[in-house]
Parts: sequence; structure tokens; C-alpha cells
Amino acid sequence: MYNVAEQFTKSSMAGLETLKTAINASFDGVGKLAALNLHTARAVAARNAENFKSLAAVRDLAGLKALQQPMAISAVSQSVAYSRRTYQICSETSNTMVDLFGSQLSQASGGLVAVVDKGRKSAPPVLDFAKASGKMLMAMARTAYASAGQLAAPVTADTPATAAPVAGLLEKTA
Repeated sequence: MYNVAEQFTKSSMAGLETLKTAINASFDGVGKLAALNLHTARAVAARNAENFKSLAAVRDLAGLKALQQPMAISAVSQSVAYSRRTYQICSETSNTMVDLFGSQLSQASGGLVAVVDKGRKSAPPVLDFAKASGKMLMAMARTAYASAGQLAAPVTADTPATAAPVAGLLEKTA
């Protein structure tokens, strides 16, 4: 026999497990981003300290110009590395979420198909009669609609010719 309470409990437990997995994946991604930001902040502070020491050692304009390119290259390379790692973390987290919700959706659709199949198999014979009656009524409605269209075709073809005298009569009475 189909136990609704048992199925509901089973479904709820699966939903809670999925939610727990989603939360853990989210926290994992946030933790990785926080660690990356901390590491990047330390690296930027160290690079800025080195740049400040290098700038303090400069005595002329040529020395300043010579420092410009290495400093810019270092800043751009660290920015690109940070962006790549951030993208990797976000991609990993979103892929985990997509896989998780995809499996949840496939389980739900599989459960729906099973319920529909079970309902179809256990449906009383009255539903077959109702289905056949509905099909018959739809066929009768189509036939009646087609007949009405055939009857209305001559009337609609003569409407412009008969509309002018009727409009004249209406104007005389008004």
C-alpha cells in the first residue's frame, strides 16, 4: 500500500540532505574566496613595501622610469592571477550547485513519473469511460463547429449586399 506519510518523510529527508550539501558547498566557496583575499592582501602589502623601498632608493628621473615597467608588470600579473583563481573558485562552486540541483530535479521528475504511472495503473475503469466520453464530446463539438461554419458562409457572403438596405431602414426610423 502507498504510505503517504512515509513518502513525505523520505522526500523531506532527501530535501534536507540536499540543502545541507548546498550550504556546505556555498560555505566552502566562500571560505576559499576569503583565503584567496587574505593571501592577496598579504601579497599586495609585501609588493607595496618592496616598491616603496625601491622608490626610496631612486635618485634621478631615469631610475624612476626604470622602475615603472617592472612595477606595472608585477601589478598586472598579480591581478590576472587573482582574477583567474577567483573565476576557478566561482566555477567550481557553481558547477557543484548545478550538479546538485540537477540530480535533485532528476529525482523529482523520476518520482513524478512513478506517481503518475502508479496512479494510471490504479485508476478506476470509470476514468477510461470519462476519457472516451471526453474524446467523443470533443469530436461532436468539432463537427458542430464545422457545420455552423458551413451554414454561416452564405450569410456572411451576402452581408455587404444586405447591410445597406438595413442601414437605410434604421436611419428612417431614427
